[in-house]
Amino acid sequence: MQPNYEAVMRLAKLAGEAIITIYERSDYTTVTEKEDNSPLTDADLAANQIICDGLQSIADIPIISEEAHIPDQEVRKQWQRFWLVDPLDGTKEFIDRNGEFTVNIALIEEGQPTFGLIYAPVLDTFYYGGDDKAYMKKGDEPAVSIKPSQPLSQIRESNTIRMFVSRRHTDDQMELLRDRLEEKLAHVAAIPLGSSLKIAQLANGEGELYPRFGNVSEWDIAAGHAILRAAGGEILSRQFEGIEYGRKPSMIVPGFFAVGSIDFDWRPILLT
Repeated sequence: MQPNYEAVMRLAKLAGEAIITIYERSDYTTVTEKEDNSPLTDADLAANQIICDGLQSIADIPIISEEAHIPDQEVRKQWQRFWLVDPLDGTKEFIDRNGEFTVNIALIEEGQPTFGLIYAPVLDTFYYGGDDKAYMKKGDEPAVSIKPSQPLSQIRESNTIRMFVSRRHTDDQMELLRDRLEEKLAHVAAIPLGSSLKIAQLANGEGELYPRFGNVSEWDIAAGHAILRAAGGEILSRQFEGIEYGRKPSMIVPGFFAVGSIDFDWRPILLT
């Protein structure tokens, strides 16, 4: 099942407009803390309401959202299809006003992301994809097909591997990986970026690799996973295995490797 791209885009745009309205206010946000100590703003809640109400009219299937009650595994594993939503990924980026936050909507079928859409409201840019086709659309410009970079071509051209890294999280494992990449492949150019924009830009060929060693939630990466896969890349667990959505007791993903090219043999480098 592929949803109506334009309908989902309109919905994400509405959510983005609600976020921007709050973002541009002088008293733009009320920040509270959720149970996991992550921040929650008025913008998260406004976008969540718009998206969840709208998705029910596009396809009447269950919805899991970061900002709503998460059903137990016994309930989730009965679902063949469901929406997986992060209405505002990068809440800390929103609070810091750096513009690097996104709206994320994914369709999950049999545990796999088959459609994903990421919208960056400040950039007015969509990334979306499914069925082996991925696109980027900026403002009123026509949508264009996107595809990831090929690492060997990048190395030949500039002797550089471009690696997306979080603005918020770093650790010794990341530094060890960077050293290993520089020893075995090429110089590493780190690209700090917030939210799911890292995966979106990886799908658009603006980098070759995005490793994450800390925990994330499934809704943080599902939309990006669908887009990256449709473009020709993949997100794999830290054991280089596939990732399933909604099937496990916890919806936490304990790190991952997002790679732009599945034709390149990353395994000997990333798993050493």
